[in-house]
Amino acid sequence: MLLLSLLVGCNNQQEDGVIVPGSTANQEITNNNNSSTQGDIGSIFPKSDFAESMIIDSVNENEAIRAEQQTDKGTLFMISSGKEERGHLNVSSTLGQEGDQTFQSNYSIVYKQGDQDKVLLELKAYLFVQPSDKIITFEKVVGFKDGDVYLLTPQYQTGHGLEGYVFAIDKQSGNAFPLEIVRKNNVVFNTLLYSEAEAPRIENDVLVVHPPVGAGTPEEEAKDVLYKLDLNKKQLVAE
Repeated sequence: MLLLSLLVGCNNQQEDGVIVPGSTANQEITNNNNSSTQGDIGSIFPKSDFAESMIIDSVNENEAIRAEQQTDKGTLFMISSGKEERGHLNVSSTLGQEGDQTFQSNYSIVYKQGDQDKVLLELKAYLFVQPSDKIITFEKVVGFKDGDVYLLTPQYQTGHGLEGYVFAIDKQSGNAFPLEIVRKNNVVFNTLLYSEAEAPRIENDVLVVHPPVGAGTPEEEAKDVLYKLDLNKKQLVAE
């Protein structure tokens, strides 16, 4: 709990410019000390399209680590801030199977380096589903020359592609930051969309992303997308 207190304490010392993404996928959830017990519990968050597919079992009043990853320079965390609603899916859906666990809170992505905590990203009223309450990881995408890149995908399935948040750590300075995703039409996104069947990989210092492909997907949109890492602009830029 001491570690959590230290990490959450940094929320009161956030730097200007913290990204607050408005992902559409977020509109679609470790037992800790809970103030509520199982029953008819109403949500404090805006109603989602999947509200009828899930049941809130308890409300966690304490901060909780939902993702963690040790890096060469520091540690990445995903931590709840304020109340966290814990529940389960009462029917199977594109988000998961019946009985899967649901989590919803205001989450912070925190980079802890020594005794310094830095908030990289805030996910407001973020809802996600996992098969269990096991702490998830930031997946390292190995191969970039100048920076280490990590992918956080809290929602484990959707049926139409996964949506990950991408973070980079500069190998020289040790600085960590979220990456913007710049597509070929120069539209900027806060998340990387990729196929559930094939994880992103690096070849020749380029990130290769296989896009989600479904019935009716145009041939051009089914091709791999190649991204260059631009640490100065804090972006992944499509070639």
